[in-house]
Amino acid sequence: MQRIILTIFSFVFVIVCGCGDDSSSTQSGLEDNTELKAGPCEATEENSYRWVKEGVTFQVCQNGEWIQDSVKSHQSGFDPCQFNFGAAWRGNHEEPVYYEGLDYVSVWLGDNAYYNEFEKRMVSMCKRIGATPMIYAYVIAEFGKDHGMDDCDVASSNDKKSLCVYGADLIREYFADSILYRYQKYASGMANQADMLLDNSEIFEPIWMIEPDYYQYSQMASEQSVDNKGEEQLNGGIPDSMMGVYFKQIVDTIKAYLPDARIAIDISPWVSDMDSLGLEKWFSNFDMTQVDYVSTSGGRTMANSEKIRGTNKLTWKKLYEVLKKPILADVGYSAGGNGTGHAKAWDDIANLEARAKDGVVGVMQMDAALDYPLRASYIRSRLQVEYPWCKE
Repeated sequence: MQRIILTIFSFVFVIVCGCGDDSSSTQSGLEDNTELKAGPCEATEENSYRWVKEGVTFQVCQNGEWIQDSVKSHQSGFDPCQFNFGAAWRGNHEEPVYYEGLDYVSVWLGDNAYYNEFEKRMVSMCKRIGATPMIYAYVIAEFGKDHGMDDCDVASSNDKKSLCVYGADLIREYFADSILYRYQKYASGMANQADMLLDNSEIFEPIWMIEPDYYQYSQMASEQSVDNKGEEQLNGGIPDSMMGVYFKQIVDTIKAYLPDARIAIDISPWVSDMDSLGLEKWFSNFDMTQVDYVSTSGGRTMANSEKIRGTNKLTWKKLYEVLKKPILADVGYSAGGNGTGHAKAWDDIANLEARAKDGVVGVMQMDAALDYPLRASYIRSRLQVEYPWCKE
């Protein structure tokens, strides 16, 4: 047997791991340590933590005694009445141990003309472990990259065209026959896979986060960009009301194949001058009855602050007060999707409880630590949250 010690918060997780083909191992590869007994513990073990039954009961050394406790009961899959923990699907980590115990697993979709094997393996893993698939539907931007464009905060540093200049024309020219067609291929491909994986009694509710940075193609954004950066969309941004029409067509296409899919709309937290009035003006163009969640793409959201992003006026609380939709946070990456490592601030229980009071219902770690399912299990057992939309 090999003892592995993982330091998390101020606790030490002591886990017993089977290194061979032990039939008594749990699905995560960790064995139950059922021989542990409550009783005295050493001073050097104070505030250390260890599983008795992995994922179910544990012991904490407090005041010289091992105190036994149990984790909260947990229904697998995304639940808007609990705080949810998610991680990105990674090609170099496709084993259950990296995801089992998380509530959702995410994947970025858009850089292919069809629903491919990488995405299929993610959905299959979600079925295996009971997690909810979450789709970052980044179709417009990825289609733009196929045409020599790049993200607004990346193109300025290279020779490629910026989506903040050429993106609106891209939509005008290709929306119906290419962009919407990709959504059709993705949604129908996922629906076909779900038909094979699920029986008739199961409801398939993937979460689709529609078009991170969608705001940047609009007339409102283009006018702000002129003032802030001295650039604007070629031939003008798309009228804001038309952006709402395009959004509805995307959602209707997804729902045609996946009627129980949940929809998240992006708030573009990088917009420096988006305040509550800006939120109301922008989102008045959308049919918000189609929307279940609001999402914060960009990967640099703050857990230990009332503000969503450092340069943004908007706060978590104001976002919920204006839109009245549960908020999905994401962390662990920066410009161009470059990983920045596991965001430890989103492991802090006090931070999570504060953000939950502001309406945040889950966090997705793009560059999650390999032991994140274990961390999430511990955090979940201590977290106290109550959401207004779940009260009777």
